[in-house]
Amino acid sequence: MRGGMRTDLLSLASGAAIAALGALVLLDSSGAIDLSPGSVAVALTAAIGAILLVSGLVDGGSRRHD
Repeated sequence: MRGGMRTDLLSLASGAAIAALGALVLLDSSGAIDLSPGSVAVALTAAIGAILLVSGLVDGGSRRHD
């Protein structure tokens, strides 16, 4: 019996974070919301933090240095 496809959670989470940033930029360019440079920096930092958090959780500590 063949193994099924595995979902790459890191790619999924990274794509969702990038899509959310794209939605913010789209809303800002359409005039629906008004983003300041400070709020864009916070959104970028949050997206990078979420990606790093998921990469640490998905890794599961397999790179332990005992």
